[in-house]
Amino acid sequence: MTQFCNSLLSQQDFLAQYWQKKPLLIRQAFPNFASPISPDELAGLACEDEVESRLIEEKGASGKWQVTRGPLSEKDFARLPETHWTMLVQDVDKHIPELQTLLDPLRFIPDWRRDDLMISYAPKFGSVGPHTDSYDVFLLQAMGTRQWQIMDQEIHEAVLIDGIELQILQEFNADQSWELQPGDMLYLPPHIAHHGVALDECMTFSFGFRAPKKIELLDAIVDSLLEKNLAKDMYADPDLQRVENSAEIEQQAVFRMKQMLHQAIDEAEPLLASALAKFVTITKPSLENLAAEYRTEAFTVDDLDRLFACGEQLQRNVYFRFAWIKEQEGGVLFMAGEAYPVDKDGVQFLPELTGSTSLNQQDWLLLKNNSSITKVMLQLIEEGGWFWLLDE
Repeated sequence: MTQFCNSLLSQQDFLAQYWQKKPLLIRQAFPNFASPISPDELAGLACEDEVESRLIEEKGASGKWQVTRGPLSEKDFARLPETHWTMLVQDVDKHIPELQTLLDPLRFIPDWRRDDLMISYAPKFGSVGPHTDSYDVFLLQAMGTRQWQIMDQEIHEAVLIDGIELQILQEFNADQSWELQPGDMLYLPPHIAHHGVALDECMTFSFGFRAPKKIELLDAIVDSLLEKNLAKDMYADPDLQRVENSAEIEQQAVFRMKQMLHQAIDEAEPLLASALAKFVTITKPSLENLAAEYRTEAFTVDDLDRLFACGEQLQRNVYFRFAWIKEQEGGVLFMAGEAYPVDKDGVQFLPELTGSTSLNQQDWLLLKNNSSITKVMLQLIEEGGWFWLLDE
């Protein structure tokens, strides 16, 4: 990936020429890549209760494109044929935090756009069928060989096969085709139809980048307006004219309503960044229980002084999402849809509290000089956003 970011194509060139515009095949984006997780380890994850996983069989006993949702069991694996099936595991970067480093070359894309690392395993001819995604994705070949076929034109109104749980296209006519080896990576913007088939035993790492829908952003804005007790004005029509049909809603009324909604958006403008930050940091429902396990009793500054002095470190909880924004009077850190304000001097520490993976005594000695940051740290530790990585 260092080639992609530095030598062959700069990060800004990639964003300008390819991001959300057209696919890009990057040969040896990760040179000499070897998967840090084995198929057996991935299958073990798929069997755990709190891990989101699926088993997709193209020729299942219950019909074509049979889907079995996790947690999977030994019986599920024992009945599988030698070919034509795929195992998918979501959020592997959270369940195995060591894999977070694979995302480092993609940090030039905002973290709030990143969703998860999904890993798929498939024997020969394993596939999930031709389909489209509504998000950006980087497909890194981690083991074996997979053939990828794509269509050049975006598909926004997909015609799908009826009667199955998967969203598989009824028709797929490939325009381009490649075989990817370990270390090769394919970038696909949203709505590009693609079809991947394992040519032998293989694993593919899928880095997904999400984007909020318009309706989701509108909901977030409305919630922010309600919290701030804004946009309470009622519909008004002092320019009302005599009507011929009293039950008709005339275009002038619709125009007034449109203007009223525009005014509400204008009122919400100072809240837009906060509304977005709250929305994008909401914890995935499938990860809420895992995130909550790190909540603890309240700590004091003296507690932190003592623990750091003993050589203990704080670890950031990867099951939570973090973001931060600047405001006129300071800044705000967001975690799990909640806001934690800091003063102007505290803004400089927000990148560390939201982006670092661990904090030691040296970090703490700098952070504790700001009272607003200290307050936020104590809150985050209590909520489980940061937890003690105790020495064995």
